[in-house]
Amino acid sequence: MKKEMEDIRSGIDAIDDEILKLLQRRSALSVEMGRLKRAENKIIFDPAREEEIINRLDSRREPPLTRHIVEGIFREIFSASRSLQQRQKVAYLGPEGSFSHQAAFSVFSIDGDLIPFKDIETVIQAVASARADIGVVPVENSTEGMINRTLDMMATTRLCVIQEFMLPIRNCLLANIPKEKIKKVFSHPQPLAQCRVWLTSNLPQAEIIETASTSEAAMAARSHEDGAAVASSMAAEIYGLSIFAENINDFRENITRFWVISRTALPVSGNAKTSIIVTLDNRPGALYNALGVFARKGINLTKIESRPSKKSPWEYLFFIDFQGNLIDANVKMTIEEIKEFTRDVIILGSYPEGRVLP
Repeated sequence: MKKEMEDIRSGIDAIDDEILKLLQRRSALSVEMGRLKRAENKIIFDPAREEEIINRLDSRREPPLTRHIVEGIFREIFSASRSLQQRQKVAYLGPEGSFSHQAAFSVFSIDGDLIPFKDIETVIQAVASARADIGVVPVENSTEGMINRTLDMMATTRLCVIQEFMLPIRNCLLANIPKEKIKKVFSHPQPLAQCRVWLTSNLPQAEIIETASTSEAAMAARSHEDGAAVASSMAAEIYGLSIFAENINDFRENITRFWVISRTALPVSGNAKTSIIVTLDNRPGALYNALGVFARKGINLTKIESRPSKKSPWEYLFFIDFQGNLIDANVKMTIEEIKEFTRDVIILGSYPEGRVLP
């Protein structure tokens, strides 16, 4: 058996040597690609191209490899390759240890200089003012719905969406004290809502205190002798707290959708999702007529959400996501037709339809 193990290890070593040579060749090509992109003033990050690579490799893989494994490996390779082309300033809702930090790290683990900001507004403003190259913002939670602050800011800054992805949210109760001594529970309003039943059942006497982020909640729990926090396992490690209970979500399938935003749109080939914002004329049937255009063109709407325009009383913006690409003739005609029933159409962009990250 020892001889057999040695032979297997020798085989693995030989393959690792070959992988390293191939990675060196790939890195050299990435450096050259970065030079060309910079010469043409193009964005280094190209999620559509990365998605195309993963789909191609997934179609060629064989067991025991799974898509999850292949994608996890190549997401790291992509980030490393981008780091050789140009490092990016990535804004996210901080401080460190927030779920937004976890989301940003999952995509930009090597190439991103991750910069925390105090709230969603300042994340988006940092991108709009060029203090950051791109931003990562939460847009929707599977149990609590849309993130209104993100929608409102995207309507005013007119930035572009260049990627979406989903991150499973596993809320934990963090504390350094026994359960019976917990008198205060800190967290952001979204996680508190996601864990409402658990907190009521397990800590009925605790005072619930909202914070600007789960990271701030972790810091508050550390500084209060009777405090605990609802936050991520990453926050526990960063802020020196123990995980009292894991995955305390009221619904196990708790997923947050994130957008990667930029000042510049990226072209996407093939299948895509598109996001737009429309302001309707204040007349009967305006919404019905606008949505009817999508139906007549055979375009599937995946989301419609209304928000006050904050310009005139009782005037609303409608955020619409649909399956289709802005380069498609059918989509172009649809956008032109709905303009007949709207005051304004803001195009946020087309991007690869998101999946849950490995």
